[in-house]
Amino acid sequence: MTGSTPGSVLFTTYNVLDLGADDSAAGAEHYKAVVESIQALRTDVLAVQEIRGPDVPAARQLLLRLADDTGLRCLVPRPEGDPAPALCPGSRGCHLGLLWRDGIEPVPGTFRSRNSDYWHALGWITLDLGGPAVRHAVYHAPPFGRKIRVDQNELLVASLARPRDRAPALVGADWNGESADRIRDPATGRWHLYEPGDPYADVDWFEDLVHQCEWDYDEQGRRRHRVDRTAGDVLWAGGLHDAAAVLRAPWQATVGHHRDDPYGARGVRRRIDGVRVTPEVIPALRAHRVTDTDLTRRASDHLPVTVEYEPAAIAAGPGGQAAGPGEPGA
Repeated sequence: MTGSTPGSVLFTTYNVLDLGADDSAAGAEHYKAVVESIQALRTDVLAVQEIRGPDVPAARQLLLRLADDTGLRCLVPRPEGDPAPALCPGSRGCHLGLLWRDGIEPVPGTFRSRNSDYWHALGWITLDLGGPAVRHAVYHAPPFGRKIRVDQNELLVASLARPRDRAPALVGADWNGESADRIRDPATGRWHLYEPGDPYADVDWFEDLVHQCEWDYDEQGRRRHRVDRTAGDVLWAGGLHDAAAVLRAPWQATVGHHRDDPYGARGVRRRIDGVRVTPEVIPALRAHRVTDTDLTRRASDHLPVTVEYEPAAIAAGPGGQAAGPGEPGA
């Protein structure tokens, strides 16, 4: 594997900003920048959001092209017919995909894609890494509607984190909301938020904050707002842990740098992309990084996030096995 630890795996999540939506020269330059960004990551497994196309077949072809151009693979064996790309069709035209490097094999029959219950989509596959098989998932949370985001995070937890039939899994996602994970201070024993503060605390109210904040009014009728972490709390309470928090990684924004970001235009920097893991994967986590370069800033309004983990260190799950091909939530 290409991780810094022998036997480790790099898993990256990356929102690639409407890739394929623009067939002009600017769209070609965008595609080239995304390809170069992915190549520079040298990751083993990649979860991508915002694969676009006029229809699902076109999106599948785009994912195949992206795999070929980045030196990755995305074909999943099927019981009948030719292998198909690991594309998760989105219910609103923003599709998701999973890719992996040569030498990693998808376990037959383990690819799942869900969109009927989701604003965008959820998908996962179990990969044979030459040792234990591990589930890797991709998700794109709703950008609008705080209650919708909460409800769909509950569905995600039900699909991937139910203790009775859970397999060790990593989920790479654009969460479109703030983390609520807490970390324990070893000196005091107290728990506190991993996030360093409220990203919206110092910005004046603007309409898009209805999708990210709670609010009320003071005695003079002036609006007061604060970040809403409810959707993130569902994930942590439901058994999907923020890898950055687990590793106490330095906080780093993943959005806010792009010229078209309405939050970034107001000075708001947010960390809404990341990898979450089931409890069995926590002992296997080794490193976390956000790749912030001139290239990745040009390529997308989101920065890629990579987690390094060691499959051999994954703990036995509730069923007593480190991993397996079973598909709970099917």
